[in-house]
Order: sequence, then C-alpha cells, then structure tokens
Amino acid sequence: MESRKAREQSKQLLEIAKTGVERAIKTDEATATAWINQQLEALEINLSNPN
Repeated sequence: MESRKAREQSKQLLEIAKTGVERAIKTDEATATAWINQQLEALEINLSNPN
C-alpha cells in the first residue's frame, strides 16, 4: 500500500517538474517556481521536510 502511494506521488512530482521546466522556458523562472510551489502545496508536499 505504501509502495503504491509512493509510486503515485513520484509520478505526480515528475509531471510537476516537467511542466515547471516548460513554464520556465516559456515565461520565466520566478513564474515557474511559483507554479511549482502552488502545485506542491496542493499535494501537501513540503520539500524542506521529506516526511
């Protein structure tokens, strides 16, 4: 069960990262970073605390 959850979260994070890079290329880094942070917050992911 935990493995499946971790795998799904990994897929979500990869999609966020790919889209973030695309946004950085099309707009700017600050806009992309803000979008990435918004997506992570929606998923309740805190990168400063990996738990």
